[in-house]
Amino acid sequence: MNGRQTMSNGTFLLMICGQIEYIDTFTSSGTTWHCKYEFVSGTDWKIVGGLHAGVSQIVNIVANDNKVILNFPIEVVYKSTNPHGWPQIVISVYKGINLQGYGRAYMPFQAGLHKMKVSISTPLPSSLLGQIATAFGYQPELLQPTMLATTAGNNLIQMVSSGEASMLLNVMFQGLQSLEYDMGKSS
Repeated sequence: MNGRQTMSNGTFLLMICGQIEYIDTFTSSGTTWHCKYEFVSGTDWKIVGGLHAGVSQIVNIVANDNKVILNFPIEVVYKSTNPHGWPQIVISVYKGINLQGYGRAYMPFQAGLHKMKVSISTPLPSSLLGQIATAFGYQPELLQPTMLATTAGNNLIQMVSSGEASMLLNVMFQGLQSLEYDMGKSS
């Protein structure tokens, strides 16, 4: 052996470590914010370390600003035999207990440090009753936000942009070169 552990069973590892830094959206003092995340991947992908989902701390806004600073850590390690079903993250953002929107993004395909911006969008009501209910503070929510990472019925959901999430992620691979996958050059 050359001192490095090699993976000879046809698998590779994808390691993601970083944070959801902030949500860039209209805020007002006296409000509280938090977010949730959940990873979605193909059937061949297995989590061997870290968390598949999480909920951030509650952030109290004390001054008018357009950024909700979270610095919410993310760490996950996947094991797979092929890149089909590459992991995605689905983010749900809340102001108090009210949904402010969802975001979705693929994890970077190249190793290295990545600064990512994820668009946050809010679902619109799909019925007249839902539209009337929004006048009284009702906000439609998805029962399973992870459906945004698939193609199942997403064309039926009307969304309006409500901000942007900023993430800083460090991505590392192990075993991809021995399987002769070319992921391009790192930035």
